[in-house]
Amino acid sequence: MASFEKYKKDIPLLVEAGLIAIKQGDEDSAKKLFEGVHAIDPANPNVNMGYALIALHKMDLSVAERKFNEVIAKDKTHYQAKAFLSFTYVLSAIEVKDTQKQLSYLKKGADLAEEVINKSDLQSTRELAQSVLDWETQLQEKAQATRAPGF
Repeated sequence: MASFEKYKKDIPLLVEAGLIAIKQGDEDSAKKLFEGVHAIDPANPNVNMGYALIALHKMDLSVAERKFNEVIAKDKTHYQAKAFLSFTYVLSAIEVKDTQKQLSYLKKGADLAEEVINKSDLQSTRELAQSVLDWETQLQEKAQATRAPGF
């Protein structure tokens, strides 16, 4: 197996290119870029983070949830993954029809968002979590007011 050690310094470029590909809706290129990161550094958490963001972009929420949780399992302080997982939970609340499940997802999302706001050092990550928390509050109020399936 070839040594990719000399390419480790290029990982941030590959990750950034993968994120741009996701934003452009180019899943195939994004996957190839994250596979390149994996070939260079199999333990890099940005690989699962990238796949989680691809799934989130496609609204494949169960896959996104699983991948974000894999990142968090390896790094309990990966607040960006926690912020996006909180967003995933809030989106999941909209998809389910059962009010109790909706409220459960909203609570999970709010709890994670609050943790990120209180502990993350990155302003942009805290802002994402605050947006999720604001949205969750609106949905929570709506769900409790209607007490009916769906929003």
